[in-house]
Amino acid sequence: MERIRVLDPTASPPEVSTDPGPDAGPLAGRRVGIRFDQTWQSFLHVKAEWTRSLEALGATVIAWNAGNRIGEEGERTRKELEEFADDVDIAIVGLGN
Repeated sequence: MERIRVLDPTASPPEVSTDPGPDAGPLAGRRVGIRFDQTWQSFLHVKAEWTRSLEALGATVIAWNAGNRIGEEGERTRKELEEFADDVDIAIVGLGN
């Protein structure tokens, strides 16, 4: 005779692709963009470390601080994003976590 039944509402984990995407190739002479914002302050440390590493490989790093997404500032952010995308060969836009 069953006295108690425990139900587990946890969903199964999503299927995760291990494909890292296309190889960026040699970085020397390339412009690598790093998009960041002020929301996650610890990313500033990651950005600094990646900038040192990328520059040591001969890349030029272009950092872009994304602004708000609404109103006049949102319009400015969209324009800056388009310019950022045009100015770089490769872009790092997050950690994917």
